[in-house]
Amino acid sequence: MTEPGNSSEALSGVVMGKTASAALAGEGAAESVPSTAVKIDGGALVARVLQSQGVKYLFAVNGGHTWPILAALRDYGIKLIHMRHEQSCAYAADGWARTTGTPGICSVTAGCGLTNAVTGLCAAGLAGSAVVCIAGQHPTTEDGLGSFQEAYGSEVCRSFSKLTKRVLDWSTIEVDLRQAFRAATSPPQGVALVEIPTNILYRGGLESDQRRGAKIYAPDELRSGADPRSIEQAIEILLAAKRPLIAAGDGIFWSGAAAELREFVELTKIPVYARRTGQGAVAEDHPLAIRGPWKKPFTGRADAILAIGFRFWSGEKFGEAPTWNESAHYIQADATPTRIGLHVPAEVALVGDAKLVLRQLSDAARANDWKRQGQSDWLQEVADVRTNFDRVVVEHERKHHDDTPIHPARVARELCEVIDPDATIVIDSFTMSGWISQWFHARFPGQILDAGPLAPVGHGVGIAIGAQLARPGKQVVLIIGDGGLGVSGFDLETARRYELPIVAVLWNNSSWGPSFDEMPFLKGRTDPFEILPNQRYDRMFELMDCHGEHVERPEEFRPALERALRAGKTALVNVVGDRTIGHPSLGGNLLGSTRV
Repeated sequence: MTEPGNSSEALSGVVMGKTASAALAGEGAAESVPSTAVKIDGGALVARVLQSQGVKYLFAVNGGHTWPILAALRDYGIKLIHMRHEQSCAYAADGWARTTGTPGICSVTAGCGLTNAVTGLCAAGLAGSAVVCIAGQHPTTEDGLGSFQEAYGSEVCRSFSKLTKRVLDWSTIEVDLRQAFRAATSPPQGVALVEIPTNILYRGGLESDQRRGAKIYAPDELRSGADPRSIEQAIEILLAAKRPLIAAGDGIFWSGAAAELREFVELTKIPVYARRTGQGAVAEDHPLAIRGPWKKPFTGRADAILAIGFRFWSGEKFGEAPTWNESAHYIQADATPTRIGLHVPAEVALVGDAKLVLRQLSDAARANDWKRQGQSDWLQEVADVRTNFDRVVVEHERKHHDDTPIHPARVARELCEVIDPDATIVIDSFTMSGWISQWFHARFPGQILDAGPLAPVGHGVGIAIGAQLARPGKQVVLIIGDGGLGVSGFDLETARRYELPIVAVLWNNSSWGPSFDEMPFLKGRTDPFEILPNQRYDRMFELMDCHGEHVERPEEFRPALERALRAGKTALVNVVGDRTIGHPSLGGNLLGSTRV
């Protein structure tokens, strides 16, 4: 007979075939429960909360600490996506979240399962992505004793998570998990971790004993607008400006405010620069859209800036000059009050949801004449810079069009010309990210999925899996380097196993980064960061029944990419690229505000 408190023996009992309730409560425990009562174990409690939130997929790597959760998924209509590495579980949940605007869910086992997932969870946290992680844990009765896979995820993840909770009582499993959903999805969106010790998760009990509370509301039920007086002040500042600008960020995506942003931009004729998941809210081929690669003449000289759902960060100098105009009049709109004025001295604070605030701004704007003196000069400058930038990019690519080894500009240009306009792009290559940003024009929010401020490598495969599940029938194209492929490449087998037609374009330069000719600080001072050359990664993944293509000459790339896209299954295009080429726009802000 297994004693209730001896959870290590209970887990062994489950492995040997006992039920969870019998293993942890004793063989005869169920007999004492009235036949009319509903008994349920911790795994089923987790699964029914997930079902109540419309969760379709759980990204996981199995482990005995979480078996009750995995065993309950089918009964609640949730599909298990079993990954090759816990890091990719978190990335896939992040990809789902940043594609759908709904939380992505992952589950990992105790100890090493949780610590393996940390980088993916941190990437989601710093990118402001709504991810809920449910982790197993050793029993509470074995704290500090050297229990199997003993670790404390709440302490590990606290610095980048919105909520961390170790469940300490069976009666709070559901309320603790609902709290996690509330934290992850409320502005600013982020990561929530719930870890459930085995002596709690495996236990069975009456569902009526679950504690009530922490109701989860739909986003529309919790929206609030800004103070009408502040709206009026904002319109007055924008009307008086000669060089107004809108900076739109992740808040546009999470509030579903793309249509409202486009309406306000077109009503006022104010140019807009959008970033991260907000990029594409106003399609980047729109005459009022300012693209990231050529934003500085506008962010650095605008005399009035409306930043909405937009977080300034180190990659853009935290709102400081010369990237931003420190003498501009700033209006900041955000659903999170503490973000307003954090980096820039906003004169007007608009606390509210981006969708409602933009509706308020549009309503107020209609009462005014937006044909400002000098406006045409500002808009003409936007048009001129766009035209000049596009011309220079085309000329540069034409100059290197026939280079062998292949130049990244040709790969970027032909990729952007071949893929569907509504394809999702996942970027997991430091070198290629700069070239893709020059060529790719986002057309809707969430179309470009990158590494975010954490900037890891190896995130791309997991994120692409989440994105492809979120957008079935649509192209998902992953641009990945051979460094990133080494971190997470085997999850391409996961994609193939679940019949996900992700196309991975591999920039294979046999190196972690460009050659030392591009890195004079290191040249002659350390060993090169090289990878074995001439690796046929296409053949490796063909053995896993993926479609493979190998490209060495520039004229081979376009037809290889077209074949991969037509293959209808997971594919890898192995492009042997020029290892001497980096990108001039990358690496300049790696030290942030540090002075050296």
